[in-house]
Amino acid sequence: METFKQITDVFNWLESTGILAALVALILVVVKQVQPYLKLHVKNKQLSQVVQFALTTVTKFATLEGLSKSDRKKAADKDVAGFAAQLGLTWVTPEIVDSIVEAAYQQFKKLGYDNHAPKTSPEPTENSATPQTPESSAEQNAQSSASKPESASQPASQAPQSAQPAVKSGSDQHA
Repeated sequence: METFKQITDVFNWLESTGILAALVALILVVVKQVQPYLKLHVKNKQLSQVVQFALTTVTKFATLEGLSKSDRKKAADKDVAGFAAQLGLTWVTPEIVDSIVEAAYQQFKKLGYDNHAPKTSPEPTENSATPQTPESSAEQNAQSSASKPESASQPASQAPQSAQPAVKSGSDQHA
């Protein structure tokens, strides 16, 4: 019982001197100042989780051969939105998911993992194509220059000559 009396005496003394009110006010101010920082910190952590999951999802879907690019994007959007909903992130909208998935795909390409380069046709073999000799390439160049209109080709005398130095006037020579 005596400890309870000592605690109430200390509490009454803090209340009567105003120290208790000052401590409560200080705690409220600190909480109000720290709360926005904590919310932002938590949101950044959540965002980094979603971005990391998006990169993993993009990697997963980019390696599938049977899906078109738009199907891959839709599937990745759906997975990332499901992940955000599973975490209870109500601030993640479809627009945010779309931009996160696009950024993850750009990061995926930047890392050099994109295996969807445009397909090129195989190069012709030497047996099927006639080898091009210097005479035949000169012939092709002559034909292509003959087919140009006259206004496109300028004689050499009319071509601008920017390699010549500018002539200095009398006032420039003394400067």
